[in-house]
Formats: sequence, C-alpha cells, structure tokens
Amino acid sequence: MQAGLGGRPLAEKIDSTQATVSRIERGQTLPSLPIVRAWLKACGADPETTTRVVSLAEAVHTYTRGWAALLDEHGHAQREFRAREVASRRVRNFQPSVVPGLLQTPEYARAAFSMGRTRDVDAAVAERIARQTILYEEGRRFEFILAEQVLHIPYGGPEVLAAQRDRLVSLARLPTVELVVLPTSPVVMALWSNFIIWDPKEDPPYGASETWLGETKVEDPGEVAWLEEVWSRLWDASVQGDAALDLIRRRWE
Repeated sequence: MQAGLGGRPLAEKIDSTQATVSRIERGQTLPSLPIVRAWLKACGADPETTTRVVSLAEAVHTYTRGWAALLDEHGHAQREFRAREVASRRVRNFQPSVVPGLLQTPEYARAAFSMGRTRDVDAAVAERIARQTILYEEGRRFEFILAEQVLHIPYGGPEVLAAQRDRLVSLARLPTVELVVLPTSPVVMALWSNFIIWDPKEDPPYGASETWLGETKVEDPGEVAWLEEVWSRLWDASVQGDAALDLIRRRWE
C-alpha cells in the first residue's frame, strides 16, 4: 500500500494472481522466495531492506521445530498432520524406518509411539487412526515409498506385524493409494531420514523431514524441487504393484 500498488497491479508485477496477493497480505499463505524478491522490487525497496526481508524469508522457508513445540499441549502432533492432509490433493511419503502413519494398525501405531517422545500415546493412536479416513475420499492421491528395511524391524512382535501386513495389502488396493517398496540392494540416494511432500489444492507444494530433534519444514521452491527429484529417483528404483505386495507378504510371513 505504501508503494501505491493495489492488489491487481502488484499481482501483475510479481507474475502472480490477485487472490494469491490477498492471501499473502492476510497471512494465509507464505510467499515463495521468488515472489518475495519480486514484491520487494515492485515496491522499490532499498538494498538494506531487501537483504533483511529476503534473509527472514529464507529462514522461514526452511526451519526446524523441536518436538516440544510440535507436540504442544496435546502431547502429539496428529491434528497438525491431519490439517496438512485435508488441505492437500496429493501426499508423497517416504519412510526408511517405520510404516507410514496413514497405513498403520492401532497396535503398530502404539508400538511406534511408545518408542518416541509422544506424551499421550492413547490420544495419538486414536487421532492417527481417525486420520486414515481421508484415504477413502475421492479426488485425493497418496503415494508411499516403504524402504524394505522397515520390514525387518519387529515393531510390536509377530502378531502385530501379521496384522500390519494384512492392513498394508488391503489399503494398497484402494484407488487413492499407491504403495511401493524400495529394495535394500539398490543404492540411489543416501537415505538419512524420512520426508513427506504435500501438494495443497491452491498453494505451492512443500515438504518436511523428521529427526529425533524435531521436524524440518521446507517451503523454498528450489529445495522442494530437490525433494521431488529425490522422490523420483527412489520411486523409479522401487518394486511396484503386486510385486511390492508379494515382497511385504514374504518378509512378514
């Protein structure tokens, strides 16, 4: 406003839409770094202001939240993950150490939560299972890459794994779900941690990766593009379709 630009003229100058500008101004959308730079240029910002604002934007686009903040007063982060899923038309999830939460049985989820920093395990299990109803909604797509090594980790023991095996095979048949398994032998990337990419219905895609210290969220377009490149490499190297389900059955017989 101080630069004398309204929503439509500003949108044209930054190669965006008036609706996007409006959402950014209301704090509903985080602007990408290219938009931040274009916005500053359109408004005639001086070099000092430009450097300061771009630095702040870069820090926001890739930041880590510790588990204390993530778990918050609920003792778990399931409601936040559900909100991300509800807002997305497509979710891509790579897991090298555990079955993805949207595919877990209650017993498996309990075993997994009990090994981490979740404070309210009962509530976390209930919320995680409730999240899974989104898998049955038309118009959505969920893609999962499960590292084969996950099939060798005995979360909860034989009975829990048997039920989890059947659950994976069942959910993989849903029209909204595609599950592949990344074999242990091919080395296509250094697999340090999991990551998830969300594709919102209206805004640019963003990603996140979890560690023992917290969650690193990635919103910078360049970094998100790199995550997507990693995803493509892992997906292409994975066993797919019925072969993937056969591999799951063999490992958890």
